Amino acid sequence: MNSEIRALQLGTLGNSVGAVAALVFYLRSGSDALLLDGLYTAVMAGASVIAGQVNRAALQPRSRAYPFGASGQEPLYVLFRTLVLLGIIAFAMVSAIGKILTAVQGGVIPAVQLDGLGWYFSAMVLLNLWLWRVFARSWSNGGGNNDMLRGMAISARFDALISAGTGIALLGSPSLLATPLAPLVPIADSLLVLVLSLALVGEPIAILQGAVTEAAGSSRSIPPALHSSCSAAVAAVLAERGCTLLELAMIRLGRTVTAVAYVEPATAVTASQTDGLRLDVEAELVQTLQTPVLCEVIATSVHPYAEPAN
Repeated sequence: MNSEIRALQLGTLGNSVGAVAALVFYLRSGSDALLLDGLYTAVMAGASVIAGQVNRAALQPRSRAYPFGASGQEPLYVLFRTLVLLGIIAFAMVSAIGKILTAVQGGVIPAVQLDGLGWYFSAMVLLNLWLWRVFARSWSNGGGNNDMLRGMAISARFDALISAGTGIALLGSPSLLATPLAPLVPIADSLLVLVLSLALVGEPIAILQGAVTEAAGSSRSIPPALHSSCSAAVAAVLAERGCTLLELAMIRLGRTVTAVAYVEPATAVTASQTDGLRLDVEAELVQTLQTPVLCEVIATSVHPYAEPAN
């Protein structure tokens, strides 16, 4: 867990440096593409700070304040981060479209100053590749269960690709002056912002869908194939103890999976025997999922989703 905290701290530092550099070069060059990159990186920096607090809360044991643990804060954090990113992307697209319409109507678009941008884009690519490696290694060392680190690793890698593509397109735009595409040079920056926005929007939307599924408590937060394998493993454990598994209900909240096993014992069971079943089921699920599990076992003769008898 110290590795995760350190990765988040390095993420805050690295993204803060990247955000300041992007905004400084935006003021110097007037490129909206750099402004979008700077705002995106600034959100990553702020998100790293919040993620550190959420990460510490999620590691705390169950309590009266959070009877099922605080892992539910993780999907809420992801929702917040992705909604902010989508807002920034939408603002950038509207601004870029406005500049393009101004140019089409004969307005003057200030030229982008390209001096020094080659060094900037090179540094940003290296910085984001380093952050991607830091987040990916920490996520892997932690068992691959921290969706916050996974999301940040994806964002850092994507930001490196975006910085590389933006640099090549922006620095290469003057070469279009001697071609039939010369009329596009004044709005090259705005066109680049639209391309970047369309490229960026897919990742937060995909993460947002997963976070909504988790926050809503949907069983779709567990892939069907994984649920089937867990049910088979738990059913085998229960069969050895004279119980039939009627249903295994599972949801994921952040890195924690909550599971309720509805079982039908062949004979009467005591409270201590039920506790033993719960511990056995929980151990099997932890071994299968390789992630924290909150488990309960309910002894019943009726399937939980059966239609109520009239």
